[in-house]
Amino acid sequence: MTVLQSDRPESLEETLARLKQLYAISKLFASFENVEQTLDPALGIVAETLPLRSAILIETYDGRSQIFVWPSQGQSPDHIRAVKQHAETTYKYFIGVAEAEALELTERAGTTTLPGQPETEENLTNRLIVIPLVVAHHKPFGVLQLEGARHLDKADLMFVNAIGNQLAIALNRTRLYQQAQHAVGVRDQVLAVVSHDLKNPTATILLTLDGLGRKAPVVERRHGAPQALARIRRAAESMLRLINDLLDAASIEAGHMAIRCQPHDALAMLQETATTFEEVATENRLRLTTEVEPNLPKAWCDRDRILQVLSNLVANATKVTPEGGQITLRAEAREHELVFAVSDDGPGIGEEDLKHLFDRYWRSGEAEYQGTGLGLAIAKGIVDAHGGRLWPESTLGHGATFLFTVPGADADGRQRPVG
Repeated sequence: MTVLQSDRPESLEETLARLKQLYAISKLFASFENVEQTLDPALGIVAETLPLRSAILIETYDGRSQIFVWPSQGQSPDHIRAVKQHAETTYKYFIGVAEAEALELTERAGTTTLPGQPETEENLTNRLIVIPLVVAHHKPFGVLQLEGARHLDKADLMFVNAIGNQLAIALNRTRLYQQAQHAVGVRDQVLAVVSHDLKNPTATILLTLDGLGRKAPVVERRHGAPQALARIRRAAESMLRLINDLLDAASIEAGHMAIRCQPHDALAMLQETATTFEEVATENRLRLTTEVEPNLPKAWCDRDRILQVLSNLVANATKVTPEGGQITLRAEAREHELVFAVSDDGPGIGEEDLKHLFDRYWRSGEAEYQGTGLGLAIAKGIVDAHGGRLWPESTLGHGATFLFTVPGADADGRQRPVG
């Protein structure tokens, strides 16, 4: 444990120097990556005003414990063993492990070698400060032990304690981020595998329904089931759309979204999208119109993927636009790009919701319709793969417009040069 002798007067210059060091260390820990890249330079800063003979870090993560050792130059093996034993014994005390019980520690050497310090006969414990690494509502997960070249006092303790607290927060934040990234990776891998394995049987169901559809009169006479077949088809098509969304999301996340660009007519894509939603628009008494400026150049894009983006945006618009409302699909040229837009006169989007629209699996608490929360994220991934941008423009209570860009094609059917 730490034993402090009588306080040593600290000058104003020393106090200011330590505050400056704490500020520099705080900046290092704010972007904490790992012990080697962050704590190593921090110890170099500490040693500028607090001569160190050694530094020890013990940390436990995911059931494994490591001990990092930073000796000063010229330290004897016996001395290093003694300071390591002290740190281990203190850590056992903090975590409630019996002193006789051995810890399985993997030893790693710190990359920074501390400046050489003269040997001293002074009691070792008078020169040691050990700070537990702990955050609120959790048990200690490590210790930071610093050994001074002189006896250490309360001012030194306050200085090292501030460093230990910042280190604990930085380590915990890094661990939480790594856990979250691992969980997302596992989830996406499972979704991709499951989606891929479900796609083939779902496609088989749809092919079988096509065969039954050709025999509809016979099926109807025998079973009176044309409506049942239609319900099965709708369910299978909905399942296939969901599976394709999951696969697209996984491809975008992995950076494997494949697009095949050629020149395509923007008006034809808008009209095809509008035709797809004619029945939905009629059922909900919506006016669905297309607007394209004259002499519009062709778009340099993957036609099927851009139709997917337009369909996603129009589908969302049909869900939020009230009966009697209007949805407008537009396209215009802007420098080397084409700008597509889908506008509705629905309730609009709040400022807070605008920040999260393209987050995967996110749905606004105000949304009154069901969905996976993947559609807009996939649409953005497709547009990004074309080198374009997708963004919303909306004021709450006054409808919304989603705009996206794709490269234009020149008269020879090639992508227009950027700039």
